Amino acid sequence: MHPRSKIRTGFSMKVSGVHPTRPDLHNVAAELGIGTRDILIKDGILTVYNTSEACQEIINDNALASFVAMALDISAEDISDINEVIEEPVKIEFDLSDFEDDEDDE
Repeated sequence: MHPRSKIRTGFSMKVSGVHPTRPDLHNVAAELGIGTRDILIKDGILTVYNTSEACQEIINDNALASFVAMALDISAEDISDINEVIEEPVKIEFDLSDFEDDEDDE
């Protein structure tokens, strides 16, 4: 099994008072010891996938919101609605005939 094909678990949380940028997300990822591909934000909802032992320790200590707040330089009160999430794999389907070269017909 390819390492990235494993279904990831993590937490989503609403972040108020700031609009995190890519460098902000990289800072959060570094603080949690996860890869930059394991954190994303959409519509004010930050999702962190637990992909490291360091991150698991932070979660076990109930300190995820504190670490995220510290990395974003915001108050922990600006983080709410923390929910456990399971990654939903997206199956990409396409018709190979769409990629055939029509020039072969000449």
